[in-house]
Amino acid sequence: MPIFSERLEQSLQRAHTIAGAGHYEYSTLEHLLLALADDEDAAAVLRACNVDIEKLQRNLVSFIDSELAKFETGRSENAKPSAAFQRVVQRAVVHARSVGREEVTAANVLVAILTEREGQTSAALEEQAMTRYDATLYICHGIAKADQLSRRRIEAGPRDLSETTAVLAKVQLLNDDYTPMEFVVHVLERVFEKDRETAMKIMLEIHHNGIGTCGLYPSDVASAKLSEVLDLAREQQHPLQGVLEQSASG
Repeated sequence: MPIFSERLEQSLQRAHTIAGAGHYEYSTLEHLLLALADDEDAAAVLRACNVDIEKLQRNLVSFIDSELAKFETGRSENAKPSAAFQRVVQRAVVHARSVGREEVTAANVLVAILTEREGQTSAALEEQAMTRYDATLYICHGIAKADQLSRRRIEAGPRDLSETTAVLAKVQLLNDDYTPMEFVVHVLERVFEKDRETAMKIMLEIHHNGIGTCGLYPSDVASAKLSEVLDLAREQQHPLQGVLEQSASG
């Protein structure tokens, strides 16, 4: 069973403290996100996603003071986690267990919050154009939002095919903690035209070895296939990434 990191333990307690200090009976997702904004693990992800943390904190405090005031008890007591609070934390724990992680961090809980479709926490993050894809791409591959834009410009840029027609390249996909295995199989079948059995074999190679080869193609074809993979992953909000390994033909 995964355990909470020390920082996450402190952040969860801080969320309850914030709620208790405001005389709320329950700690909500707003209290949780407010606490996570001061957790370095979550804050690093927020910064990588171009989130203005101070603005986020102001918006959450304003919402708590205005919209949650009706739920104040007027008594100083220990706040209890709301159903949504418990659901998000449990989602992070289940995910960590499913991918074999021994520890749950604030970054994992932040991703779980982004999975919530409704509520002020989602609205506050969406206001700053942060998505689950942005968060997981940074957590899994260290790719910040600014780097995403640069990579897309490179992918879309013109290619000098005169230098690549005599070169072959392997397309290799990288393992991560958030892309579903079934999606990887789907990509292998659709983009690389693998049959189900072969696609499953390559997916397991990626899962167990951290990287797997999808095929060897002329360099321009390999590049196009990798771009198609990244576009599909982005559309589905999965952080799947890949690399090209070039080698001279002949």
